[in-house]
Amino acid sequence: MITLIGIVTFGNLPFTKLTVGEIARNEWALLAAGELNLFVIVGKPGDHETAHWLEEQGIAYLLHHVNKGFPASLNDIFDYAWGSKIKSKNGEGGYDNVILCGNDVVPYPGAIEALIDCAATTDWEWICSSQCDARTLVNLYPQTREFFAGDALVFTDFRARPWDAHAPVVAATAAGIEAHQFKDVQNLCLYKRSVFEQLGYFDANFWPNGYFSDNDFARRAVNAGLKGCGLPHSQYFHFWSRTIHQGEARENDKYFQRNGRFYMMKWGSGFGQETNKLPFGGSPLMLCPQRFGCKAVTLPGSLKIPDRQDEAGIIEYWSKL
Repeated sequence: MITLIGIVTFGNLPFTKLTVGEIARNEWALLAAGELNLFVIVGKPGDHETAHWLEEQGIAYLLHHVNKGFPASLNDIFDYAWGSKIKSKNGEGGYDNVILCGNDVVPYPGAIEALIDCAATTDWEWICSSQCDARTLVNLYPQTREFFAGDALVFTDFRARPWDAHAPVVAATAAGIEAHQFKDVQNLCLYKRSVFEQLGYFDANFWPNGYFSDNDFARRAVNAGLKGCGLPHSQYFHFWSRTIHQGEARENDKYFQRNGRFYMMKWGSGFGQETNKLPFGGSPLMLCPQRFGCKAVTLPGSLKIPDRQDEAGIIEYWSKL
């Protein structure tokens, strides 16, 4: 069984170095055996600093030349793993599983092995880790507050390891499976190939930050009857959206509101109150073809997004709004 860990970056190289470094530290045996590979999407156009560092580390990557947005970047990871125009080092469609991992995430020891072991020994298709984020950490362990500045919990001392305060709790957590869980969609979550076969791609309409794209993917999974579970003993530390809190200001409130409105239109109501069993009530929806001179794009009223043929048109439409 071969698993791909896919990471999307948008600047903030120090956090990417930390995430990759922790994976390499904890999973060196799987990496050396070729049972685990890394692939990074460098989503910030012109981020040659990150690309150069990845080259030095011998890590496969794809550098975007335009801001395709977060969901489309995740789709590039699916293509790399499961065959399309992006050539995988493992051959077209050569991976059994994909683990999507945030670039501001520190997997605790044993977290990734637990995901892979569950995939290998059970029929669960969507296997979630459990999160301890920076807000939780400073509340549980007040001594760690000195490493995080202000309300945004800005972190700058990359020699420090405040998340280790929680490690004994993680180590003592009993192995188990929580049924019917569809969480941590993009932070540390394993997907078998069967998930892709049933749902296809992430919805690129949640451009650019990906707000609500995780809710959308989870809603599609639930409605499609996929088998999802959570592993309480597979845990990770999350710095809590460093691209937003320590990256570039990119009108995040605007995109949050806009993506939320699109989600409501797609599912009939807000998250947790969805009334549609199928997107747009099962009827295709056409994005306004005349507006901004964009080509006509018809969005399917189905749970599966089978291809990416309209993705560029979708990105063009939303980027001009």
